[in-house]
Amino acid sequence: MATRKLNPGNRLTVGLYNVPVDDGKAYSIKTENRGSYVYAIIGGIKVTPEMARDYWSEIVQECRELSLNKIPAEKNFPETISPDALAKLNPFLTELFKGFTVAFVDRYGHDDLSGLGKKLARNSGVKMQVFDDVGEAEKWLLVN
Repeated sequence: MATRKLNPGNRLTVGLYNVPVDDGKAYSIKTENRGSYVYAIIGGIKVTPEMARDYWSEIVQECRELSLNKIPAEKNFPETISPDALAKLNPFLTELFKGFTVAFVDRYGHDDLSGLGKKLARNSGVKMQVFDDVGEAEKWLLVN
């Protein structure tokens, strides 16, 4: 797995997961080019709308550089943004994800927020599905 902008010496325990964190960021991103898509895992303690904007922009930029448009993404934040903040972030994400297919897994099971994100994305023309399991998410991406 490729680690982006991370200092491997800094690690943060988040629930059951030991997550590397960059000195300048309150989150980490690991990505891997898996041929037909870019797998991404994002983690930290608490996600904010600004952080979400930043990490999604980084992931989409990497996809564009590789000419790929599919993303299975695992989110690993115990604390997440509010539904209202997600709704306000939606226009930005809609523009960012144009032409992309996203399979989303929230390791902390913020199911209501993930469901809202899926609804907002689909209503804006973005192909997105929410999963409990990364394997299922990857299978779905391969046929969509």
